[in-house]
Amino acid sequence: MTHSDRELPLLLATDLDHHFKQLVLYYQQRLYTFMFRQTGSLQDAEDIVQETFIRAYYALADYPGERIQSLKLQAWLFKITLNIFYKRVNHDRLHLVSLDSSDESMYLAIEDDEREQPEQIAENQESLRELEAMVATLSPQYREAVNLYYFEDMGYREIAELLNQPLGTVKSNVHRGTQLLRKTLGAQKSR
Repeated sequence: MTHSDRELPLLLATDLDHHFKQLVLYYQQRLYTFMFRQTGSLQDAEDIVQETFIRAYYALADYPGERIQSLKLQAWLFKITLNIFYKRVNHDRLHLVSLDSSDESMYLAIEDDEREQPEQIAENQESLRELEAMVATLSPQYREAVNLYYFEDMGYREIAELLNQPLGTVKSNVHRGTQLLRKTLGAQKSR
């Protein structure tokens, strides 16, 4: 049984041990995909997300029920995840590599929609792999903004709060990142 993002804080506030698994199930794939796009490494993404949930559990265990109920879980979890990522980048010198674009990569697959024909599904998967590979080449400020805005469907305000940046900076980074992607795509098509 899954619960929506709105119900989950209340459930966690009433019985953290019983409902924490639902939090993990609800967010783990989104966080994992986000971190995979940031790091380009399956193992690093998995490690970061695992550490995120460990930290989240201990933080929630220390929070009073009222604070848990008022949490915006998605933004809170993404903030923890990004903080762990930044710590690894700054301290461990995590090297960013391009995304795996092999046909066997199950992490880049687009969710199967039965109404689409196999040719369309394959074409969509290839386009997504190409786009994710291009996003991975952006500088970190643009990559984060584009990743959160387009792939995680966060609004500008959410991203600004998450990254502790002014709203205008976030809008600018999304716009500039998108422009760089368009320029790269245009250069590839003109070859």
